[in-house]
Amino acid sequence: MSRVIRFFRLSVPPVFFLLVCYVFLGEHVFGLGYVIGRRLKPRMRTTLRACYRLSTAMIGLVVHLYLLLACGSEASACPPVRFGERNCLIITSVSALYCGATLLVERWANPMLQLEQPTGLMTRCCAAVGLVLTWMTIADQQLCAHLLLLLFTARRTLAFFPAVDKAYATVIKLYAMVHMSRALTEQCDAIPKLAVATVAAMAVL
Repeated sequence: MSRVIRFFRLSVPPVFFLLVCYVFLGEHVFGLGYVIGRRLKPRMRTTLRACYRLSTAMIGLVVHLYLLLACGSEASACPPVRFGERNCLIITSVSALYCGATLLVERWANPMLQLEQPTGLMTRCCAAVGLVLTWMTIADQQLCAHLLLLLFTARRTLAFFPAVDKAYATVIKLYAMVHMSRALTEQCDAIPKLAVATVAAMAVL
């Protein structure tokens, strides 16, 4: 388990560099996706788009529920962080990799399958900041990592239900604010600056 945590600590700079490239690469770099998308027949593209959205939602649901089961504990603003438990650390690592892989794959899938997801510079910056912060909070074994991962996976899972997604995301953000207030008053064993950064990142995610 210590090796996994050390891997996250060592991989923060490479992940940061990779996401900087993700943010500043223009759409022309993904021109092949546009070419393939234009050559796909409408029915085939519609089928592939439905399969992509359904598969990401199902994987997100499994990961989200496993996170709650393996890493959840008593209902408290300062619950014990369970990074020392094998199952929790495994699903946390898998969730982080899933979120990163989905973010990068979607840059190709968006023009190819016409997903109509926003891909502007500000949207990419917000997503990249959220993922880098997730990596850092995992490296420091903070509860904020699980809150960020729950928010990311919930967005994937509830993509077909925007109203439910918004309400659930609001609950996670409110919990993060309560946790931040406890961290700032030293009632939680947490790093205050990471708690504040998490709430600030969630505000734009």
